[in-house]
Amino acid sequence: MDNYIKNQTLEHLTKAQNITIAVSQNSGFDGLAAGLALYLSTKKLGKNASILANPPTVEDAKMLYGVDKIGKPEGKQNLVVVVDNAVKNVEKVTYFLDEDRLRIVIHSFPGSKGTAKEDISYEETASKPDLIFVIGFNSINELRNEVTHEQIINPDTWTISINKNEMSQKFAQANVHEHQAASISEITATLIQNLALPVDEDIAFNLYSGISHATEMFSPSYSRPSSFEAALWLVKFGAGKASLAARATQQPSFASLEGQTYHAGSSITKVTSPPSEELTKKPAPPDMIDRQETQIEEVEVKEKSQEAWLKPPKIYRGSKSFDSES
Repeated sequence: MDNYIKNQTLEHLTKAQNITIAVSQNSGFDGLAAGLALYLSTKKLGKNASILANPPTVEDAKMLYGVDKIGKPEGKQNLVVVVDNAVKNVEKVTYFLDEDRLRIVIHSFPGSKGTAKEDISYEETASKPDLIFVIGFNSINELRNEVTHEQIINPDTWTISINKNEMSQKFAQANVHEHQAASISEITATLIQNLALPVDEDIAFNLYSGISHATEMFSPSYSRPSSFEAALWLVKFGAGKASLAARATQQPSFASLEGQTYHAGSSITKVTSPPSEELTKKPAPPDMIDRQETQIEEVEVKEKSQEAWLKPPKIYRGSKSFDSES
């Protein structure tokens, strides 16, 4: 992002009241972590923020802040009148003012059943956003397929696209992408840093979790130098002090393992506490065990050899081979 785009983004961000963050389902845990971090950051700016994304799994939800806000519009709401069976019964809709009251007239087709009160319901939808963050989308068609809210796809609305790869169709005014980055979360962390957006422990932890997940716990095979730089910056802002961070690093105690059965290959081990006295006894030395086994084997061999001499030899004769001898 050059200085001109950066200044334009800051200007629109300052004036905006309603902000929408749309997260692509293909961006996975990494994209959702980045989107929720932006949502929490813009909320700290005092904006009416909304986030549109696929709900995470139960396990993923335990590792992110703000998942309960997904799909819940905030700020002013628009009222929508919904008419059932409109194609068959409604010819047109007109309206007029009666003093300070707005009257909406639903005209029915001649010969149709018309529109009854039971066919009418009401819904609320979010107001048109003043600024949009789109995360992980590669084209405008992909955005239209996933986002059903038509009001956010507006060429006049300042849109910031965040992605690792460059978009096949540029539909945003500000494009933030870095194909050499290991994760969307580290790109988002850099954007938040450059725009001087608010950061707290929860925001830092979300971004740190996204980077950690995308890099397989900072594996050298998946990480980049920028991954560690972003992680260091997030730790300075308290990523490790978040309550979810303490839960993620908590190790199970021995008491919690008592009574559980674990399988290791073909052996089965049951954990009990405390160990019995029999388990604490020292085993016999290996040489003593070998001597005991050798003595037993020698006695068995001697007994078998004596019995063998007392019995006549056993000879097997086939059914045909020895017919002449018999």
